Amino acid sequence: MKISVIMPVYNGERFIRQSMDSVLSQEGDFELEYIICDGLSKDNTVAIAEEYARRDERVKVISRKDKGPGDAINYGFNLATGDIGCWLNADDCFLPGALAKVAAYFSKADSREWLYGRCIIVDENGRETRKAITLYKEIIGYFYSRNILLCENYINQPATFWRMDLWRRLGGLSTCYKGAWDYELWLKMGEAGGAAKALHCDLAAFRRHSESISENFFEQQFAEELAIASEHGNWLHRLIHRFNCWKIVTVYKLLS
Repeated sequence: MKISVIMPVYNGERFIRQSMDSVLSQEGDFELEYIICDGLSKDNTVAIAEEYARRDERVKVISRKDKGPGDAINYGFNLATGDIGCWLNADDCFLPGALAKVAAYFSKADSREWLYGRCIIVDENGRETRKAITLYKEIIGYFYSRNILLCENYINQPATFWRMDLWRRLGGLSTCYKGAWDYELWLKMGEAGGAAKALHCDLAAFRRHSESISENFFEQQFAEELAIASEHGNWLHRLIHRFNCWKIVTVYKLLS
């Protein structure tokens, strides 16, 4: 089994070594394909990535002008040859043993086409933070529920994996969104691929820091999620999702 990891990045020199180490240190009964899609960074991102590529043939570095992270991810997956796909942003990390657990699940005779695991939140120094938010998402996402997902996004992008056949059927990410393309993808995967498997183990670490999209544009992100939920759900989903958006934005503002 081959797992394709796509990493979109632009000016990511601050954390990319940690992210790349977390990918390349994964061991298990799988083959790794690692494609880094750089958007013509102006810092040392490409130099760092190419340093790794010279040492490890599993790493492929592409530097091109793109239209943002969604476009970079789609481009990378168009080149991918793996059976299982995921993407990891250049400031996030996989936890030890994550890909082995994913490969073990998909190797079973199970018809489910995608899965999500647990994801801790860390700060810029790698220390776990916002544990209450992590616990809350673990509780509401303990089992996959499309109705709950339409009311609130409980799926963590760095800890989500899918069969590439499903990705190809969906045609990739919609690039009209600036921060919620993953949420739309989860809803489309639920429609086309059925229920996801919830793995009750930590697979990844999501980093919040002063320069991250989630830290600076969370209000726009949640507004996009509400619009997406309104498109895919009914009036009750919209009503509950609107309340949840207000609740989360309020909490994030207080935490910021």
